[in-house]
Amino acid sequence: MKHYLSTFAGSAICGGFAFGIWPEMWKTYGLLGGWFAATLIIGIMWYMNHYHGIIANPNGKIWLDQGWCIGSAGIAWGIVRFQGGFINFLDAAPTLVLCMVGGGAAGLLVCYLRRKAQND
Repeated sequence: MKHYLSTFAGSAICGGFAFGIWPEMWKTYGLLGGWFAATLIIGIMWYMNHYHGIIANPNGKIWLDQGWCIGSAGIAWGIVRFQGGFINFLDAAPTLVLCMVGGGAAGLLVCYLRRKAQND
């Protein structure tokens, strides 16, 4: 249970920093601020979540944890910030579905290429 709670907390902190600090750094300092925020936020979050083991990653398995939590925070941020509620989410649903289909197809392609490379 401890790993589930720490994974939730680490993901929430990562997503909150990405949508709380990053846009403000970009608005204030321009492109350099965006790059600086990317380096700091993702670097610190990776260090916290992976090096210290906040987010549970089973050995031999891949889970796109920081990508998933930043994407989830982005969806929630968009719904709350633009106050469209569920209607805006329904407008965005086709894009989200296509992103999932594209990500799944990319994962299958990588799996196929790795198996082919191992057999050769």
